[in-house]
Amino acid sequence: MKRFILTMVAMLTLVSAANAMSYKSARDQAFFLTDKMAYELGLSADQYNAVYEINMDYIMCLDTYDDIFGTFWNRRNNELKFVLSPVQYQIYVTMEYFYRPVTWTNKKFVFTIYNRYPKDRYYNAAPPGYQVYKGSNRYFDHSAYNGRTFGAPENKSQPKPGMGGTQPGMSNTNKSQPGRSTGHSTMTKKQAVNEGKNRMSQPPRR
Repeated sequence: MKRFILTMVAMLTLVSAANAMSYKSARDQAFFLTDKMAYELGLSADQYNAVYEINMDYIMCLDTYDDIFGTFWNRRNNELKFVLSPVQYQIYVTMEYFYRPVTWTNKKFVFTIYNRYPKDRYYNAAPPGYQVYKGSNRYFDHSAYNGRTFGAPENKSQPKPGMGGTQPGMSNTNKSQPGRSTGHSTMTKKQAVNEGKNRMSQPPRR
């Protein structure tokens, strides 16, 4: 009987591990999603990095279907309230591909943002968290973002989706995005990651 119980525990562990997102996959999905949130919501550089960490925490907690809209999804939304401005948050909850970024299809996690944006198109350099953040904030009982300031949102005049102006997936070189190089319209993932590394190696501005 004891051996049977141990076998069942081992099998459940294997199933959970098979469904769980790997670190590499989670950070890539978090980067792609956050890059598009920065593009559409006009995130400041500080917001951009914080939102990346929050998205990373949520994605790394996904093991089963029940996790998609469970405790971790609620925590993600609560954390984003501390980071986004009230106007940004109101817009965020109306965008299904941001508000509910993950669905379950054929027993797999599916990221709906890819229905809106090409897979290898980025608007911003990778945030610092892409290189160093491992998802530790999700273990805290308290919020790592409550009480912090994140700078003024970028692109206050940027047209929102469905309101005219540049459409998602098209270049918009007149808009300044966090980590975005002057003259860049879009980048590949490799370019975005390399640019993020270069920015981290530069001395801080005085």
